[in-house]
Amino acid sequence: MSNSFGSWICRTAIAALGFVAIGTSADAADSVKLRLDWVFGSEHAPIFLALEKGFFKEEGIEVELLPGEGSSVTTKLVGNRDADFGYASADQVLLGASRDLPVVATAVLLQQNPTAFIFKTSQNIKNVETDLYGKTLGIQLKSSTGRQWDAIKKTLNLDPAKLTEVPADGALVSLIAADRIDVGVGFYFNDALKLKATGEDVSWILLEELGMKMYSTTLLTNAELIAENPDLVARFTKAFVRGWEYSVANPDEAYEAFVKANPSTDKVYAKLKLPEVLKLTQSPDVSANGLGSSTLAGWDELQKQLVEMGLLKTSIDVSKAFTNQFLK
Repeated sequence: MSNSFGSWICRTAIAALGFVAIGTSADAADSVKLRLDWVFGSEHAPIFLALEKGFFKEEGIEVELLPGEGSSVTTKLVGNRDADFGYASADQVLLGASRDLPVVATAVLLQQNPTAFIFKTSQNIKNVETDLYGKTLGIQLKSSTGRQWDAIKKTLNLDPAKLTEVPADGALVSLIAADRIDVGVGFYFNDALKLKATGEDVSWILLEELGMKMYSTTLLTNAELIAENPDLVARFTKAFVRGWEYSVANPDEAYEAFVKANPSTDKVYAKLKLPEVLKLTQSPDVSANGLGSSTLAGWDELQKQLVEMGLLKTSIDVSKAFTNQFLK
């Protein structure tokens, strides 16, 4: 495995301009752009903490932190070098690599698949192989979660004739709250916790627990940047992962750093979400090799799932899409 990823720094939130630019020092620093997967949320709290703590500054990096419009967009921008680094889903890294985008993941932060069946606890769903029958399911057809639903139906041999599916793009939370659907398929740390934040008694069953194991969110960069400036990639990756390590050990500090930079955030929802996101950073491989590390077997498993979902037509050499060399 080859490749390397950069470094970054951040300091002041400029919400009106839709980006965060974080401090400079008297000495010339490496300036980089980091594009997130979505708008700022507490799932990004470790990044804000790393900026506030000066982890990037210590590595001689100045970071322009930009919100995202989805992982596919972020991956494309990194592949085109419109951004130096990205925080985006691992499936988009592989899909980008299959289209010859020179993108490489230098760390896998969220090791587990957050897609889940989400429902009010009163639905009393214990076994999805039997308890989904007779229920109305909301499916986000324009999301990767919709493809995951199609795949898990086949894996569990669910009878389509006994299932009622309705489109729920952008409306999963409101449809469950209004009892217009019984179950929704979405990211539990988003949709389920939005419901919980409003006082709903909500439960979920992770697709990860049903066998759909997939790496989730990664730090990625451009292979050309790795070749040109591996030291920058190493320093950036070090500061980025350090922010996550510190947050796992000190979640309250990470939450406070995020709220300080984003004072208008829904604080109840943000506080519910962060601990759940931090749980997803853990895996047996992380226990053995450190936060952010990934394996060839894990990437092969992700590729297998993407092929089964019809998102990836042919297999690629996944070793070209990730590296652990900057985690040491």
